[in-house]
Amino acid sequence: MKLVPCLLLLFLCSCGSVRDWHELKTEPMTLGACYDGLRHIAAGARFLEDSANCDRGYGTWQSRWRRRESEFNFPLRNRLRAEIDVDNGSTEEGWLIRYVIEQEKVTDLRRHRAPREEDWSADGQNRELETLFTQALARRLAPKTTLGELGP
Repeated sequence: MKLVPCLLLLFLCSCGSVRDWHELKTEPMTLGACYDGLRHIAAGARFLEDSANCDRGYGTWQSRWRRRESEFNFPLRNRLRAEIDVDNGSTEEGWLIRYVIEQEKVTDLRRHRAPREEDWSADGQNRELETLFTQALARRLAPKTTLGELGP
């Protein structure tokens, strides 16, 4: 009898997408400099800002979906989501940035040319783009921390 609620809870947890957030602690700087640096690196990685889901004061930033195709012609799309912990950071201590690059795909090739919103399903994260984004973000917002790691 107690097993049913546990199974239901596990099922409901598996329905949502689980994100493996990456974190970076910046060097001391203003919140504005941190947010602008994040926007600059995102633009350099060709992520277009989704203005409706970005707020400098709350430290939230999200890109629009960016489409491409996989090696097997399945449509893929990804977007960057980032949050600056404005409650626990400071100009003197720096800011903690959490970010993830979500990925979705269409598995029905009949919808290849014109997928509808309901045709997209979660496909994890784009780890390669996350690694490149991490390196660029660290060079811009925490260069002293990563100087030894990056080498000459």
